[in-house]
Amino acid sequence: MRRVARLMFAGVIALMPVTLTGCGFVPLYAQQGLTANMAQIGIEVPQTRTGYFLEQNLRNGFGSDDTAQKRYMLTVKMTEKRYGVGFRVDDTSTRSELNSSVTYVLTDAATHKVMYQNSFVETVSYDTAPSPLTGVIAQQDAQERVASAISRKIQTELAVYFHEKK
Repeated sequence: MRRVARLMFAGVIALMPVTLTGCGFVPLYAQQGLTANMAQIGIEVPQTRTGYFLEQNLRNGFGSDDTAQKRYMLTVKMTEKRYGVGFRVDDTSTRSELNSSVTYVLTDAATHKVMYQNSFVETVSYDTAPSPLTGVIAQQDAQERVASAISRKIQTELAVYFHEKK
């Protein structure tokens, strides 16, 4: 009985890709030229610690070639706020949130025409510690994590934009 169930399960798994082809499903990066479009995006971010991490993540995610002429320009504006969210009896913070409000615009580098724009808020939390050193390290880690989350969201939205544009 187990053997029959395993064979049936294997058959269902083997047929799944065939059934998806009929429904119109196309993987996002299957489109020709999508990666090339993403690599042609110039990046302008705020000159902050989080901005630095964001720029590095975007460059890696887009597969940017710094020597190539950029066809598009991505301008990202960001404001960060830190909030204490967990407090001890003596009113010192035990937990904090880093809240980043992000607005970005993709423009054509030649015409400066706005092609896509969006805004969103990304929040991460981190432990605050009585030791100044561990507090700084936790805050820096939160900045890296929020930059990574912002980068993933921007990359995904622009990939979908270029995918649908074609």
